[in-house]
Amino acid sequence: MRGQGAGATFLIEPGVYGVCVMTDRPSSARRSRGILEGGAPFRGGPILNLPTPIGPIVVYTGIAFFLSLILPSPFSSRFLVEDFAFIPARFLSLIENGEYLIAAVPLFTHIFLHGSIGHLVINMLWLMVFGSGVARRLCVESATPGDATRNVFVFLGFYITCGVVGALTHFAAHPIDATPMVGASGAISGLMAGTLRFALRLFAPMGAEYGRLAPVWARPVMIASLIYIGLNVATGVGQAMMANQAVNIAWEAHIGGFLGGLLLFPVFDRMAKRPPLPFGLG
Repeated sequence: MRGQGAGATFLIEPGVYGVCVMTDRPSSARRSRGILEGGAPFRGGPILNLPTPIGPIVVYTGIAFFLSLILPSPFSSRFLVEDFAFIPARFLSLIENGEYLIAAVPLFTHIFLHGSIGHLVINMLWLMVFGSGVARRLCVESATPGDATRNVFVFLGFYITCGVVGALTHFAAHPIDATPMVGASGAISGLMAGTLRFALRLFAPMGAEYGRLAPVWARPVMIASLIYIGLNVATGVGQAMMANQAVNIAWEAHIGGFLGGLLLFPVFDRMAKRPPLPFGLG
């Protein structure tokens, strides 16, 4: 099985008028008294405040993993490997035989399958880290209900597209490999790259939802990208030097998903419907 995820995060909270801004937290003294400005009681918030699409993705991905555990052997093998995992050699054979629809299915479904509980937990943690930032940038919650629904589909489109690009990159590197590849790592790598485009800006006075994206050639984006790509190349070199390793990491899929997210995020970012800025900020 192949897949892994990595990264870092920042915190953005939705403010008034749909603008995502950092909010001041009450002092420890006020928290201890349970009082905010104006005498309102401070009750705190949920420990995990995930944007709308992140929680369902985590749940459905977890369900898919546990189905692979509880299904009887013939069905679990077909579910996890033969039909829905991405196998380059099988993909090539189906394409050569003109079975394009059947060949395309694993490009999408492999994103929601994982080979072990550790693989699942690590990827879902990184999904919550980077997916939350991208979802808030796309205003999946702060827009009007109709626009918010549209923005959820924009997010899902970006997430799945990065996973597909990662799988195709892995195929280009290993076109006759018969090893199944599963995991959301390529898609999450794309989320990481998208985060770089709006998080690594020198000046963003209107919050993460608004303002121009950092260009690919911006120094912080280039440095972060080279570090990520370099770490994955080093992983590949390390794997090549190790014999009979039990689990391989699909590092080419990581790089492909990352580059796909880095280049394609502006396309999806323009699709999002954002609320108008408050008076005086536009």
